[in-house]
Amino acid sequence: MESKFNVCPRCKGNKMIDMGDTIDCPECRLEFEKDDIKTLESDQILAISEKLNFIRNIKNNNNKT
Repeated sequence: MESKFNVCPRCKGNKMIDMGDTIDCPECRLEFEKDDIKTLESDQILAISEKLNFIRNIKNNNNKT
């Protein structure tokens, strides 16, 4: 596993679990996409759950209008 994938972009924990296209942090319980880690700065990386919440909020706001 590349060194970029050994450290959690959020909590900086070092017990990452390689899940193939993603990595999972058991310390902060967040999952991140490897493509994001390769291309973005660490402070710009969102966890998969955060991305899904963001999309749900946009979808819900569009359904209200």
